[in-house]
Amino acid sequence: MASVDSEESQTPSWSEAGALEPGVEQNPAIYGGTAANYCGWPTAVYLDQGFSACSGTLVHPEIVITAAHCPSSTAGSATTIRFGEAVAGGERAVQATCYSNPGWTGQVGGTDFGYCRLSEPVTDVPIIPPAWGCDVSALSPGREVVIVGFGQSNNGGSGSKREVTTTIQAISSQAVVGGNGLDACQGDSGGPVYIKMSSDFGGDDTWRVFGITSGGAECGLGGIFALMHEAIPWVEQHSGVDITPCQDGDGNWEPSPQCGSIPLDPAAGSGDWANGCAGGPASGFGGLCGDPFGTGEDSDPPSVEVVTPNDGEEYDVEPGGTAQVTVNVTADDGDGFGVAEVRLLVNGDEFPNNSDTLAPYEWDLVMPEGGYTLSALAVDYSGNEAVSLSIGIGVGAEAPAGDDGGNDEVGDGTDGLGLDDGGLDSGCACSSASGSGGSGGAFGLLALIALAGLGRRRRN
Repeated sequence: MASVDSEESQTPSWSEAGALEPGVEQNPAIYGGTAANYCGWPTAVYLDQGFSACSGTLVHPEIVITAAHCPSSTAGSATTIRFGEAVAGGERAVQATCYSNPGWTGQVGGTDFGYCRLSEPVTDVPIIPPAWGCDVSALSPGREVVIVGFGQSNNGGSGSKREVTTTIQAISSQAVVGGNGLDACQGDSGGPVYIKMSSDFGGDDTWRVFGITSGGAECGLGGIFALMHEAIPWVEQHSGVDITPCQDGDGNWEPSPQCGSIPLDPAAGSGDWANGCAGGPASGFGGLCGDPFGTGEDSDPPSVEVVTPNDGEEYDVEPGGTAQVTVNVTADDGDGFGVAEVRLLVNGDEFPNNSDTLAPYEWDLVMPEGGYTLSALAVDYSGNEAVSLSIGIGVGAEAPAGDDGGNDEVGDGTDGLGLDDGGLDSGCACSSASGSGGSGGAFGLLALIALAGLGRRRRN
C-alpha cells in the first residue's frame, strides 16, 4: 500500500497522495499491507480519473466518499468508479461525477473530503455505514482499525486492493493512523479506514467506516485522515442524499429499515461480484445506540395500488408481436414500520425478478399477445400483507376485466417485526425473487414475459 517517488531506493513521501498515474510501477516498497480477499471489503473502490487514480468508499448505493484533492473540483469532475480487487479486469465500472469540499484548505487534513454521485445506484453491495452520532465514541487512540486502498505495494504496482491493520494514534478534527511500517501511501488517497464496533468495548461487532485517507510525510510513519463525521453534513446537504441509515441529520438515534444487515466480517469475502459480494454474515436491525428499527406494534397492512397502465388499456401490435409495458405501483405503510417488499403479479402469478424492495416500484415488461391482469402484493416489515385491486390490459387482444383479487388485506397482529430480525436478505439491498406460484400452464405463459429493465432505487 505504499510507493516511492523515483526509481532510487528511498522512503517515499505521500503528501496529497492520490495523483498516481493508473497502473504505473514506481519501484514499490511494502508497508505492512496484504492483498484483499476476493469480495473482501467490497465497498472500497478505485477512482479512475484518466489522468490520476485514487481510492474511495461506497457509503450509499448512490454515493462514494473520497478525498477533496482527488477530483480537485467543486464544479464536478467526471470519474469512473471501479469495483473489484484489481483495476485490470475489474468486476464493474460505474460512471460518476465527483465534487470537492468547497471548504478544503488545499492542505492534507480534516477538510480534505469530497464525494462522487453515481450515475446509477449500486444496490447489491452490502454497505458499511459511515460513523456518525454515537458511533464516533468508538474513535479513540489505540483502537484497532483497517486501512484499505488501491495504492502501491510490493506485489505489482498500483491498482490492486490491499488492506493493512493498524491503530489510531491521535484523533481530533482529523485522525493520525498507522506507523511502525503499517501505513497507507500514494494511490490510497480517498480510501476508507474501517473500525469494528467491538463487543469488547460495548459494541455489537458490526463495522463502520470513519476515515478518509488524506496524506502524510514518509510512508510507513503514519498518515493523516479526514473524518466521515466531519464530511457528512456537507455531503448530505450538497447531494440531497441521506447516507446515515441509523441516525438523523443531527446524529440522534433514528434507525431506518437500512439500519440493519451490516456486515460482520467484510474482510473475509463472501459470494461473488455477480451478486454484489452479498451473503456473508450480517447483523439484524441495529440497536447499538437505542431501540432497533421496528420496535413496537404494527398490525395494520400497507396500502398498495397499480397506478399504470390504466385498467382496460390495450396495446396494438402486429400479429406475433410484443409490447413494452411499464408498470408503476405505489405502496405506503402509513404509521407502520415501512414497506419491505412489493411483488408484481401477472394473472395472479409470480415470475422471476418480480420483487422490488425500493421505491419507486417500477417494472418494464416485454409482453407477447394476450390478455393479462396485473396486481401487486405489498409486505411490510411486520409481515403484514396487502394485495391491490387488479387491472386488465390487452396486447393485441381485448383487455380482461380487472377484479379485487380476493382478500386484499392481511394483518398478522404481530408485536414488533414479524419478519426475520435480520430484515431482508442479509447485506443485499436489491431484490431478485423467483416465481413460485401458479400452474404449469400459467408459468409457461409467464416465461414468455421478459423484464426489459427492473428499476432498483434507494430512497434519498
